[in-house]
This record gives sequence, C-alpha cells and structure tokens, in this order.
Amino acid sequence: MHKLWHIFFIFLALWALSGIATAASFKEGVDYKLLKQPLPLSQTDKIEVNTIFWYGCPHCFDLAKMQVNWKKRQPSDVLTVETPVIFGRPWQAHAQLFYALEEMGLQERTLFKLFDAVQNQGKRLDNEKDMQVFLKEHFDVKPEEFDKVFDSFGVRNQVQKASAATRGAQLMGVPAIIVSGRYLIDPQMAGGLENMLNITDFLIEKIRKEKGSGGKSADKKAG
Repeated sequence: MHKLWHIFFIFLALWALSGIATAASFKEGVDYKLLKQPLPLSQTDKIEVNTIFWYGCPHCFDLAKMQVNWKKRQPSDVLTVETPVIFGRPWQAHAQLFYALEEMGLQERTLFKLFDAVQNQGKRLDNEKDMQVFLKEHFDVKPEEFDKVFDSFGVRNQVQKASAATRGAQLMGVPAIIVSGRYLIDPQMAGGLENMLNITDFLIEKIRKEKGSGGKSADKKAG
C-alpha cells in the first residue's frame, strides 16, 4: 500500500512539473504576439484582459462560457473587459447595441441571450427596430429608453474606440484576447480556446512581476 501511495505522489509531482513546463514554454511570436502599438487601457493601475468578440461568432460564445468561472478566480489587480469587433456595418450595429446595453447596465445580463439569438435563432439584430423588439420581449426594456441611449454621443464614441482597437490590433478574426493592451492571443496561435486562457494566465503573471505587484495575487475580487 505504501508503495502505491509513493507512486501516486510521484505521478502528482510529475503532473505539476509538466504544468509548469507548459506555462514556461509559452513564447512570444509562437503562442501569442506583441502588438506593434499598445492599445489604450481602461485603467492603468490594473492588468487589463480585453476579450474581442462578435455576437455572431460561435467560438466567441464558447469562450465566453469558459470565462465565467475563469473571471471569478481573478484577483483584484485584474480587470476584465469586452470589446465588440468592428469589421464593417453589420458589426458596427452590434457594437452599438453592446455599448448601449453597457450604458444601461444590462450588458452582462443580456450577453448569452444575444449570442443565442443571433447564432441559434436566426435573429440578425442588425437594426434598431429589431433590437427594440427583442429587448422589450426578453428584458422588458422600453423602446424609447433604448433609443435614447442607442443614439447617444457616449455610445457612438465607444463604437469609434472599438473600431480603432480593431484596426490598431490588426485583427483578422475573433475571438481574441488582448492583455494589458500589449499582447494578442488568438485561437490559432494558442492552439485552442482553453489554451487562450492558459496563456492569458501566463501573461497576467508576467505583467504582475514586471509591475512588482505579486502580493496582490492573493487578494481576490470582492463578490
């Protein structure tokens, strides 16, 4: 029996070491890339993890599901944000929808429902009227309240920033994760969605060490 336990602990040790080796093997230019020009950050005192997505992207939906528990594990020095990608007019409409909902405090509540509506229910939601009908039916949002925010200066300004971020990062597809405005992770380089999060963890720790804020890693997010 003691021999079995000995073998078991050896296995655990080897498994842990393999995890460390995998993390240590993430390389710039291979698993992720450094942006030529850093993107502006929401808060400079945080390590920003920016997920670039589109409601019509199945892999974005899958990644968002995986990020639910991942986000809960992040310490207080990590800020997670989302940016809707803008490759053209249909994407711009969805970006405007996203920022309108964010302004109304409904972005998190509506996210998965919108993914499902666009991808599985055949709802394009690429014009304001269809958006109003959908939000009224599912979230009891009054059309006039949505209209006021949808066409607001603040929302349009955010859409312009999202468009600039799409161009600045030279994105060719989504999902993508940009860490600290500097490092770009995509599914192709990462080798899959799950590894995107592993590389994100690796880069968070790398930046944390650079910032000299390693002590914050034990300080979990409130709530």
